[in-house]
Amino acid sequence: MKNFCLIVNEEKDTGRSVANVIKTYLEKSEYCVTILSHKDELCLDQKVDMALVLGGDGTVIQVAKKIAGQKIPILGVNLGTLGFLTEVERPRMYQALDMVMSGRYSIEKRIILSGMIESGEEESLAVNEIIVGKKDIGRMITTSVWVNDELMDTYVADGVIVATPTGSTAYNLSAGGPVLSPDMEALVITPICPHSLNKRSLVVSSEDTIRIQVERTRESYMDEASVRCDGEILWNASSGDVVYIRKAEQMVDMVCLGDVGFYEKMRSKLNRK
Repeated sequence: MKNFCLIVNEEKDTGRSVANVIKTYLEKSEYCVTILSHKDELCLDQKVDMALVLGGDGTVIQVAKKIAGQKIPILGVNLGTLGFLTEVERPRMYQALDMVMSGRYSIEKRIILSGMIESGEEESLAVNEIIVGKKDIGRMITTSVWVNDELMDTYVADGVIVATPTGSTAYNLSAGGPVLSPDMEALVITPICPHSLNKRSLVVSSEDTIRIQVERTRESYMDEASVRCDGEILWNASSGDVVYIRKAEQMVDMVCLGDVGFYEKMRSKLNRK
């Protein structure tokens, strides 16, 4: 390993001060380092051995989608707040760099989602989740959820989340869904604020194909929905529209240092006061 790419969220690393410190530290050990902005296209050179992402979970998600399939492992350095996807907290930065340079790390492959609306042509990737949710604050929507062409359930709710194991600690968790171990080959389907109290999350195989159709809550009007991939609105949908969700062919390679396990991180992050 000789080539690093530092990908920086410059809103969190003003003047690239942290990036420049890391660059200097790595170059002292004769590593080649390139610095890019997370807003760049990020078609990285095949010689790049690892991408160090400086920012928060949102930055890691943006970068992961841009380089998915390039087989470049990502090590996140947390300059944000919660930081589930960022492996390294800032006080441990030099320790983490030493571990990487000495080869004391592993690569964890994370599944991501591919979503497409029936009326559209392009698929979109999501690291955390795809949400079919209500467009207007005042109205619920009705959605039918199909798994491998079999009706799983119908929800009258604020919407429905399909999350990866990586995204199970994000909106899915806030909506009452379960936390999945990040190495699981599974997806979790969670209704958002369902009208019926007996509606619960369902964990399905990552090999399943999920179809979500926007129905009609009342015959007198069309249900209006927005489809979000990792929080970004990509499509608008209304009664009759269908969204297809499946595991993407690409995967994201995340660097794990192993000194802080997932469950320890989960206890630390979720028990903060």
